Amino acid sequence: MTRSIPAVLFLAAAVAVASPLALAQPAKTADDPVVARVNGQPILRSAVMEFYNQLPPQMAQIPIEQILPGIINELAARRLLGDAAEKAKLGDDPAVKKQLQSAREQVLQQAYLDRKVKTEVTEAKMKARYEELIKQQPPQEEVHARHILVASEADAKAALEEVKKGADFTEVSKKRSTGPTAATGGDLGFFTKDKMVPEFAEAAFKLQPGQVTDAPVKSQFGWHVIKVEARRKSDPPKFEDVRGQVYDMMAGETVEKLVADLRKTAKIEQLDWQQPGGSKLPTIAPAEPKKK
Repeated sequence: MTRSIPAVLFLAAAVAVASPLALAQPAKTADDPVVARVNGQPILRSAVMEFYNQLPPQMAQIPIEQILPGIINELAARRLLGDAAEKAKLGDDPAVKKQLQSAREQVLQQAYLDRKVKTEVTEAKMKARYEELIKQQPPQEEVHARHILVASEADAKAALEEVKKGADFTEVSKKRSTGPTAATGGDLGFFTKDKMVPEFAEAAFKLQPGQVTDAPVKSQFGWHVIKVEARRKSDPPKFEDVRGQVYDMMAGETVEKLVADLRKTAKIEQLDWQQPGGSKLPTIAPAEPKKK
């Protein structure tokens, strides 16, 4: 089994995500000066910045001035290797030609999609979709509850009796509860009904602030005594907090619709791959885009 040659160049391991296509560069402009030369061929500032911007987060925090020599060395090494490959006429090798064609297609596909998404998924459209989604998801009721969790019904009844006699619920929970929230007096914070097991949720959402369950509640975790501290309506997430999710949703829809539209005017045939040049299989029907 063949193995890839380990990278030994400066930053090689850290920049595995950096594009290997950053060898060919556009002509120098006033805003994009030459920062180095390799056998007379220029390396432009834009190539350095592209490389720097693709570094992993931990390295991207380092000021570019500190790693600039390493970046230039890496780009120079790539240029030298590329030139050596050209001189060896590897571009004429059928296997290499196939890889180059595949890489070219991927770059073009991504560039085409990026431009389409940038046109379709604007900030205004994202905010409009966000408002639409918020309307479809009305605020939910939330309760802030505490509980005392014990292993047996008898222990739960004893804890409940202590609370009914005036003991502080939080202190009883700290003393008796076996659950992970015992240290905080059984504090579960605010939660919606769907976040808890059904038995617990049903009991908790019947209580008003300050009320405690009349009897212990059994769940898969044990026996609970529950107290509700407060009730409220949940606030919708802020646009800034879900912007990425809205963008991903709309970008996915844009790409799906784009491909569906292209399929409408395309003829896609599938052949019997086990018999080259053999009979045709049924034509692949275009997939209908999902409705949002």
